[in-house]
Amino acid sequence: MIVPFFGELTVWVRKADAAGWHLPASGRRAGETILEVAKRELWESARIVAPKLDLLGAVRYVVPKLTTSYVYMCEVSHLSWWYDSPDREKVAEVGLFRRTPYPLASDSVELVLEAALRARRTGLR
Repeated sequence: MIVPFFGELTVWVRKADAAGWHLPASGRRAGETILEVAKRELWESARIVAPKLDLLGAVRYVVPKLTTSYVYMCEVSHLSWWYDSPDREKVAEVGLFRRTPYPLASDSVELVLEAALRARRTGLR
């Protein structure tokens, strides 16, 4: 799961068929590195230098299928603040919120966000 931090704000997306807001997410393709995943996923929402991303950790999901999601953060100084328009077929809205938006798509979204924010507050870089 890719979590791009913009200062104190986090980028959220809402798909047309989803129950609520969620963090931009992506799985790894065969032979793809973690940084390649981040670059591929984030390129659609924000111009960012992928090597400047810090890996906070990984979350393993068993249901509905076995997947591993990766959580990243990035210093605001490494962002260029230029957005591309999201693909309308994939994403209905992109939002920046000071507080967690509701409704969230799932409980796991909130769990991942809390873990990433806790790591940020404790100085993990």
